[in-house]
Amino acid sequence: MELLKQIATDVFRLNLDSDRRMFLGSEDWPVAPMPEGIVYPEYFDALVNWRTPLVIAALYVLMVVLLNPKEGKVSRVVAASSGKASQGKQLSKSSPAMTALVFVHNLILCIYSAWTFRGMFIAWSTAFKTHSFMEAVCDSDDTFWAYLGYYSYYFYLSKYYEIVDTIIILLKGRRSSLLQTYHHAGAIITMWFGFNFQAHPIWIFTTFNSFIHTIMYAYYAATAIGLKPPGKKYLTSMQITQFWTGIVTAMWYQLFAPKGCFENEGERFAIWTVMAYVVPLIYLFVAFARSMYGGAKRSAPGTTKSGKVASKEE
Repeated sequence: MELLKQIATDVFRLNLDSDRRMFLGSEDWPVAPMPEGIVYPEYFDALVNWRTPLVIAALYVLMVVLLNPKEGKVSRVVAASSGKASQGKQLSKSSPAMTALVFVHNLILCIYSAWTFRGMFIAWSTAFKTHSFMEAVCDSDDTFWAYLGYYSYYFYLSKYYEIVDTIIILLKGRRSSLLQTYHHAGAIITMWFGFNFQAHPIWIFTTFNSFIHTIMYAYYAATAIGLKPPGKKYLTSMQITQFWTGIVTAMWYQLFAPKGCFENEGERFAIWTVMAYVVPLIYLFVAFARSMYGGAKRSAPGTTKSGKVASKEE
């Protein structure tokens, strides 16, 4: 035990004496207060303890490693869109109970995402009525955080619930791809950083991602009950676009924000962490898009032997 503690402090520089300030040297970094009006406030301290996202993300990855089938089945959506590449592979089938589970799960995430996007839209509208553009973008008096803290806290918690995406894939006998696993594990950790250190630029991800997810989960809810809405490849394009938009906007905060705007070291560290996570994510999404829609000949990281990514297809 003492050896593990020494490795945690000397190698990973973890601050074992603090619940919110994860690293040694971050003792003075401000952390976000508990948002007003959240449900079950008695669990707030446990949920924002830095050990929580690390342990849950690690257990999630371990679950995938242990339960991922060597050769996964193919969903009917992938089979319909991937042509000859899926021929000869067994299709995953859903019982009525599984179909109901998948539909309700996606509907919940669709409604939640729409609620978050609506809240962020109202927050921006309110901020621009009382502040100049730059005051709102920099949140110079923390007015915007009163909204952003509330919605970003739930946004962080939603990343735990999104693990159900992977559980459904495994229950259907399909493989969780590298894209799927990296996406969910990384989102839990990086969104904790963003909320915990009160990093104002996480509005970028909270706003854009909730908009994309509203559309995406509506699509998956429809496919779960046998509907065939068009435009799946555009969902992937929209996801990639939101990541690039987020990177560019976050980089502006890091490099070009005016004096007095976004100067807290904890905020900056949180956003650098998010961007470090998003760059490989863009690569994996592009690899998925090429293998799924572009007819790429080589298997990309996170793909199956047939060159197809076991993405979140319900």
